[in-house]
Amino acid sequence: MALFLLIILLSGCTNNRNFTSNLNQEKILGRWTATIPNTSLIVTLNFVTNISYYESMNETLIWGTYTMTDEAITLQSGEVTHTYEYFFSNNDNILTLVEMSNEKVYLVLTRQ
Repeated sequence: MALFLLIILLSGCTNNRNFTSNLNQEKILGRWTATIPNTSLIVTLNFVTNISYYESMNETLIWGTYTMTDEAITLQSGEVTHTYEYFFSNNDNILTLVEMSNEKVYLVLTRQ
């Protein structure tokens, strides 16, 4: 009986990094905006479900899908795919995307 209980307890302790917690999935939903420095470009990302988003830059609208792990978010639109590390701050009202390839901040978005 003790061995059975130990197996059940240990099975609940696995860490699967292929999926994100439901908490992060809920945090990202909604409209986020950023202004690109030294330009008049305003970028808006709107995460409308737990797999789809749309992005607008001034007049251009792009629809796509996304996937998240606890460490990264991958945005895909057509043939284009970008993966970023992401961080929430300021009571989950700021979303920072960092390029995986060079670790530079790509966008700092504010929840609207």
